[in-house]
Amino acid sequence: MEFFSFRNFLELTMQLSMVPMTLGLVLFLSWVISAGKGGDHKWLTLLSKGTMLLTGASFLLGCMAMVLRYIEVQHWPAQTMYEVIPLGVCAAYLSTIALYYVLGLNRRVGVARAFGDLFVALIMVGGVFTLQYVLNLDPTGKALPPALQSYWFSTHITAYMIGYFTLIIAALAAWLHLCFQFWLQVIRRQESRLAIKIGVPVLALIAAPFGSIALVMGFGVFAVAGAVTAYSLRGDREMVWYQTWERESDNFTWLIFVVGFPFLTSGLIQGALWAQEAWANYWGWDSKEVSALISWLFYVIYLHLRLIAGWRGEKAMMLLCVGALSIFITFQLFGYLPDSQKSLHRYTDMESLPSESMMLPIEDEN
Repeated sequence: MEFFSFRNFLELTMQLSMVPMTLGLVLFLSWVISAGKGGDHKWLTLLSKGTMLLTGASFLLGCMAMVLRYIEVQHWPAQTMYEVIPLGVCAAYLSTIALYYVLGLNRRVGVARAFGDLFVALIMVGGVFTLQYVLNLDPTGKALPPALQSYWFSTHITAYMIGYFTLIIAALAAWLHLCFQFWLQVIRRQESRLAIKIGVPVLALIAAPFGSIALVMGFGVFAVAGAVTAYSLRGDREMVWYQTWERESDNFTWLIFVVGFPFLTSGLIQGALWAQEAWANYWGWDSKEVSALISWLFYVIYLHLRLIAGWRGEKAMMLLCVGALSIFITFQLFGYLPDSQKSLHRYTDMESLPSESMMLPIEDEN
């Protein structure tokens, strides 16, 4: 295999991503163990800052991989899942870097950095598992059908990838909070709110059938949160490292949503404009269009409930988690649905291409 090839750089990106992933998890455990002991944490703080440098390096390697794929296939690499998913991983890494500084995680001091390190580490866990999945897909390059040979192709797909993966990051932040709240209330034997008592275990179980990534990020995070909470609360101790996050989690997840939702909206609008150019119809009720619209409407409902109905805290975070499941169904499970075989958006399987006559603009007979 050539060194300067898309596949090789995907492997390098995955391998490098394992470094900030491992470092972040080790740092998080170190913060938890050292919480309440005092002392100088300058080395932990220095290493904590290093996780973002390594995340940035992983992002650059991923971008280089996409450039190499562009050279290999001679078009924007976003036609097959072998190309689209790595684009999404790059979008996730870019969002992580931006959010880390915009939300002030870099300015946290001492044990308050613990949750930020865990948050970044889990995003990298998702990136590693996702790239491992991609490396098992068919690497064959595909020729672009006429309808995809448009200037909308790159911007439409890229906007959706940034929107999808940023909103998944928002769901991860919400899920972390919900898991720790569940175990805090169980171990302290506090009266639990229904959203926590029932909703969290149900979400962990619902995510399990969606593959190894969902299992790790769902039930795996739920179980680890339980073990860490039990350790932190042993005796009469408090979760000092968690207190800052507990106060700010609602605003934190909201701000991530504010970053991701405009990209989701942009992707939807661009798709309609592109459809008008390609098929002379802004909206054709194609199954993929409907699935994407349902995901967008779900987040509109979340926006309405938060701003108008005043939903805050666990209820709002539950909606973000369910929204991520909606995105996963649209992005990954759509191809397995029976109606997807007739979809005009099914380009990833060259044996199931829709009729090209349905994709071209209607010519003026005059």
